[in-house]
Amino acid sequence: MNLKVKHIILILASILLSACAMENRSVKSSEEAYEVATEELDAEDIDDYEIAPSFNAPLVSQKLQDFYDLLALQNQHPEFTNEVVKQLKSYTNDNINSFKVNEAIIINNIKQLGEMIRVNDSTQKIKLEYSKMVNNLITVDTIYAILTTKAIMIDNETLVSNKVHFSKD
Repeated sequence: MNLKVKHIILILASILLSACAMENRSVKSSEEAYEVATEELDAEDIDDYEIAPSFNAPLVSQKLQDFYDLLALQNQHPEFTNEVVKQLKSYTNDNINSFKVNEAIIINNIKQLGEMIRVNDSTQKIKLEYSKMVNNLITVDTIYAILTTKAIMIDNETLVSNKVHFSKD
């Protein structure tokens, strides 16, 4: 009996240690992603701040892939629908059923179509064309990416926050 308890404690300890190590790696990768997604600005540059003329392709690509992964998760595991719908609302204001997918999709070859449309000082709308691969079948689709950029002050440092939403129109 003592031997079983010791084995259970040893197994639980190893699981906890591996979870801590994974969380530590996740925090480091999140910090690295944050540094890549934000750039530092001088305080006097805030008034003259303009959105970059080209879209942030890695950010848009990652967000679009995350969006389709959530859609596939919702379809494959209906028991998570409530949680997934909450997360999907941060990606689009459109009806989620218009994006419905049955299987996991891999997003490739994102290209900007036409000029960016400046909605306001901090928001731009871009029409994108991308390839969707499902079961080795590739189709081309389009979507609008709405990029919102906001300068935020953290510990007397000005950083740029970038958010991406998607829309069919």
